[in-house]
Amino acid sequence: MNSFTHLNARGMMRRTMVGLIAITLMLAGCIEEQPVTDEEQPALPVVTTFPVWQGLDHANGTHTSVDFDTQSYLAYFSAPWCAHCESTLDAYDLVIPKDKLVVFSREPREEYANMSEWHNSTEQNLNRTIDRPFILHPDLAMEVEAKSIPHAVFVNAQGYAFHVEIGKETNQTYIQSMWEMTQTAVFNETTGWNHHIETSS
Repeated sequence: MNSFTHLNARGMMRRTMVGLIAITLMLAGCIEEQPVTDEEQPALPVVTTFPVWQGLDHANGTHTSVDFDTQSYLAYFSAPWCAHCESTLDAYDLVIPKDKLVVFSREPREEYANMSEWHNSTEQNLNRTIDRPFILHPDLAMEVEAKSIPHAVFVNAQGYAFHVEIGKETNQTYIQSMWEMTQTAVFNETTGWNHHIETSS
């Protein structure tokens, strides 16, 4: 075999090997499952757990989040100086069942620390009895980011924040609907919430 023939044979073998490798890689790409990147994976539903809390009310009664284990309730955040918030509290108080609403003050200043005064002035301004605990708890308000008031958190029986309503709300039909859904609201880690609230018109 002359040198030209030998070189030509080696060239053909090299081209054949390259071709076989290319075919192998193509086939591997067809039959091998490609890993799913983080960007391609579907995002799982997100839920917020309402913080653990405890505090003394306007009548020196002790209350804690443990009181509401496996129960739905409404955590209402406001401040003694917020006069325009009273109509919203009035509506919530008329709808939410007994022992299912807690009124929290987010105001840390000492001149607004007297919860008994706030409770009494609220009753006077609304001209009726408000049988709800009024609790000073600016730390809890900060934790749930209750920056604008009134700020109402509907907590479901799992202890999750099912819905947050910020601002004035006096539509009792809408509040009743939110409360009824909160009572049966269940969060699933895969599918999310079983209920969805539409914004009040």
